Amino acid sequence: MTLPAWYVTSLHPAPPANPLLDWLCDQHSLTARLEAAGNCDFAVEVLYQGVEEARTDEAAALDLSSREPVWVREVLLHTRGAARVFARSVAPLRLLEQSSLDLQHLGTRSLGELLFGTPNISRGTLEISLYPAAWLPTNLRQESCWARRSLFSDGKLHLLVCEVFLPGWPPA
Repeated sequence: MTLPAWYVTSLHPAPPANPLLDWLCDQHSLTARLEAAGNCDFAVEVLYQGVEEARTDEAAALDLSSREPVWVREVLLHTRGAARVFARSVAPLRLLEQSSLDLQHLGTRSLGELLFGTPNISRGTLEISLYPAAWLPTNLRQESCWARRSLFSDGKLHLLVCEVFLPGWPPA
């Protein structure tokens, strides 16, 4: 399997066309944009939350060793009655307890709602890439899904959030 080739949005050598590129480059809350696009029909489905070793690309982005344990949360974001985005959030386990963010008890609350509703959170640069089909949930595996990722920080904790746009979203 080939690892994603992450590029700053403006530097990607072969970015997707609009409207997808517009969604990938949007610095605002994806939750808010999905809610608006779905006329407030929005839901979070938690697929997994637990501890595992960081993937190679995640470890590099978070400046961790490749075997360092990380907290992982994987969800599907639904709007207009279907899953539209697969999201994977990763944070160093050793720093999770020091953060003011209560990530371990989000339940079906949107992480975006928490991040964009917390004043001391800063967002790093957006990067985009095609996402490996093997990393998607089994029933949603498909080649050519585009993803974006960025680091969020409260000064103590660095949280890597990756959002994968599933086939058919955004609508043309």
